[in-house]
Amino acid sequence: MKKPRQVWPLLKQMLGFYRFGPLPLLYFVAASTVALVAGSLDCFPVAWMRIHSEQKFWAEPLFLTCSVLWYFLMLISTPLPFMMLGGSVSLEFLFTRAIDRGIWLRTERLAVIIFAVSPLLLNLLFSPFGPVLAFEPVPTGTKAGAVQEQYLKAFPGSHVAPISEPGNGGQLIITHGAVTFAAWLAWCGMAALFLVATYFSVVFTAWQRAGWHHSKSEWRPWLGALMVYAPSFSIIPLAIIFSIFQINILEFSFLFFATHAVALTFGLIALVIASQILTERNIKKLEFEFY
Repeated sequence: MKKPRQVWPLLKQMLGFYRFGPLPLLYFVAASTVALVAGSLDCFPVAWMRIHSEQKFWAEPLFLTCSVLWYFLMLISTPLPFMMLGGSVSLEFLFTRAIDRGIWLRTERLAVIIFAVSPLLLNLLFSPFGPVLAFEPVPTGTKAGAVQEQYLKAFPGSHVAPISEPGNGGQLIITHGAVTFAAWLAWCGMAALFLVATYFSVVFTAWQRAGWHHSKSEWRPWLGALMVYAPSFSIIPLAIIFSIFQINILEFSFLFFATHAVALTFGLIALVIASQILTERNIKKLEFEFY
């Protein structure tokens, strides 16, 4: 009966409830959800298709995509959100072993999901009632037409709306496109969260086994900083790939998810379970000396 009582106070501390109350978190989650529901379709799949049809360079969507990805990776891979909310004090429990490390890790994972992933989950919940995924039809036989064919194959039942239909008249309506896109965003958010968690568990374990946590080398702080900030700046090579080859990995991923949603959902569940088991096992063995 003691463990449940440990989790709730620790979670409130991580989320800054003791210092600021719940309002800052609620405001952030609500504002993020509204932005996703109102603008995610126009900023991503609709913009992607517009670029295809106009045959323009990917500069604008590339900048927007990389900025959003970097922002999300900063939320899930750095302590910055908890530092702003005053929740980094909870690290004392981890360093001093005043609480079971497995409980601390599960609570921290839940806090990150609430802070970073809950807007994606709420966007999925509200997506049936929000804007539909629709764009101007393009002629077949063109590069944009080939991409449009991929959408039609991934979303059977898509159709051109009658001219008289308010708002979307004459546009190609992608059936269930908005819900599927919201589900893909939530899937990507959860997958990124647990992949980053697995990365830190593996590299911190390797750091300790190599003896770097006790090393006096002048390279120690630089290597430690590189290891800690690598996930958030992994967007740089992705941006280079986007620019050189002018390919949209995200659009490919979205269409792949649309045709393999069930298999990818089970894969995500397997990732969550495996990552949680690995990280809980490793964190109990770590010595927290990095700088």
